Amino acid sequence: MGYVWILIAFAALVLLFLWLSAPSLRRPTLGALAGKLYAHRGLHDDNHSVPENSLAAFGRAVEAGYGIELDVQLTADHVLVVHHDGNTLRVCGVDAIISKTPYDRLPPLPDGALIPTFQDVLALVDGREPMIVEVKPDGDPIANAAAAREALSTYQGPYCVESFHPLAVRYFRKNAPDVMRGQLAMGGSFQGSEMKRAEFMALKYLLLNFLGRPHFISYSCTLDHNLSMWLMKSLLHPLLVAWTVRDQPTMDKALKEYDLIIFELFAPAVKKA
Repeated sequence: MGYVWILIAFAALVLLFLWLSAPSLRRPTLGALAGKLYAHRGLHDDNHSVPENSLAAFGRAVEAGYGIELDVQLTADHVLVVHHDGNTLRVCGVDAIISKTPYDRLPPLPDGALIPTFQDVLALVDGREPMIVEVKPDGDPIANAAAAREALSTYQGPYCVESFHPLAVRYFRKNAPDVMRGQLAMGGSFQGSEMKRAEFMALKYLLLNFLGRPHFISYSCTLDHNLSMWLMKSLLHPLLVAWTVRDQPTMDKALKEYDLIIFELFAPAVKKA
C-alpha cells in the first residue's frame, strides 16, 4: 500500500506542475505577426551611433522590413517611454531611475535624441511592421501594463505584448483578453539580479503561468533545456518566441522550434521566419 500512496503523491505533483505551468487553452493564430524576424530594441548597433530603443533604430528596422521588439515603462509623471533598463546609466551615461524621474528631466540618448515616448514610436511605425511590446517590471508593472493597453487601444497595426512580470501578463488576461500576451522567461543558472532566486526559478520553470495563462512563451532559446520547455514544445504546444538570437547557427536552430525569432547585432541570412 505504501507504493500506492507514493504513486498518488507523484501523480498529484505532476498534475500540480501542469496546472501551474500550462499556457492558455486558446492558441490564437499569429496573423500579421507571422513570417517576420524581430529586431531586438530596433535595428541598433553596438557603438551607440544608432542607440537601442531609439527612433533611429526603429526606423532602420522598418525600412529593412523587420518586425520590432521594444520595451515600455512609465516615468514619474506617467509618460510611457521606450527604454529597456529601469535606470538610464548604461545607455545614456547618466544615473536616473525612470520611474522616479519626470520625462523632461531624462537624459538624452548617445546620439543626442530624446528617449522616445511610446506614442512617438507608434506614430513612426504606423502599422508598417509588427511589434512585440515588452511591458517592463520596473516601477509599477500593472500601471505600465495599463498605460501600454491604453496607448495600443487605438493603434491599427499588428502587435503582441509580453512581460517578465506575471501580474503584467495577468493584467492583459483580465482586461484585454483578445490581445495576444506572452510570458517572458529565461533558462540557465541564477546569476544574481534585482530578481530574487525564488522568483527566477519560478519563471525559469514557468510555474507562474497560472496567473497570466499566456498565449505564448518567450524564452532564452539557447538556455531552454529543461522539463518545462520540453513540455511546452512536445505536449502543450503554445506559440513560442525565441530571444535573443545573435548568430546564424542559433537562428537556424531556433527557426525549427520557435514561431517568432527576436535577433540582435547581426544580419540574418533571411528576413522571414
